[in-house]
Amino acid sequence: MRRHHANRQRIALLVAVLLAAMAAFVLSVSRPGPPASVGAARTDPIPATFTVVTLNLWHDHPHYSRQPERLEAALVTLHDLSPEVLCLQEAARTPVVENAAEALAVGLELAGGYARANGNYSLIRFEEGEAVLARGALSDIAALELRPRAGFFEHRLALWGAVQTEAGPVVVFSTHLTNKEGAINAAQIDSLVALVERQRHGLPAVVAGDFNAAEDAPQITALPVHWRDAFREAQPDAPGVTSLDSGRRIDYIFLVEGEDVRWEIRDAGTFGGSAISDHLGVWARVGLAAGE
Repeated sequence: MRRHHANRQRIALLVAVLLAAMAAFVLSVSRPGPPASVGAARTDPIPATFTVVTLNLWHDHPHYSRQPERLEAALVTLHDLSPEVLCLQEAARTPVVENAAEALAVGLELAGGYARANGNYSLIRFEEGEAVLARGALSDIAALELRPRAGFFEHRLALWGAVQTEAGPVVVFSTHLTNKEGAINAAQIDSLVALVERQRHGLPAVVAGDFNAAEDAPQITALPVHWRDAFREAQPDAPGVTSLDSGRRIDYIFLVEGEDVRWEIRDAGTFGGSAISDHLGVWARVGLAAGE
């Protein structure tokens, strides 16, 4: 009788340990990771007039369709654009591409930070997240999950850092918002606006990424007036489609005016195609000038 009772206790303990291990595993693969450095750190400032690019790389989990070839095509195109600032979304680590953000940072001689949004490469050989890269000094890199969540295994982040320019620092944010229910997307945009205004401390900012909301969506039209849509100001009549699947414009570069510095938008456009991603990238040539 005692032996039977002891066996039951051992089984119960084993079950508890297994359940705890399973819970720890699930939490580890459903929790964003802290920012990590990519590329070789730089100390020089970028010019006061520079090119900023945003690109959703399309991880295509679990198929990873032509991922190495698409990453190489992205590298060639980005080399031609020669951005001083590059914001990435769905920058993945997979069985066929170990670290997309690192590969682009090294190939383009940029440096910056990457933060995991979903997955965990060390556990399941897949993760994806956001990156901010620059051709100059980038500091104070941080990330925050934007709420509310659209699901237990879906995390949406903003990653940011301060890029030093010859006209002073600019806070650069890279983000990727949910493509689920519009109300959740709108609430995440509200969270993003509050975060940007809190973290930029009056400095000019770049907010770039995949917003998963068309430009006539209420949450986009309601953005603060000092958030300037670089592409739309430069190309007022162009469609500017960025999602190849939906035919909508959902990727943006917003320029947030600083207290003592204003933005000058020189030009902007889209680039890429299915050889790179299921999104077109967006580029803008911008400059900083003293505010009036």
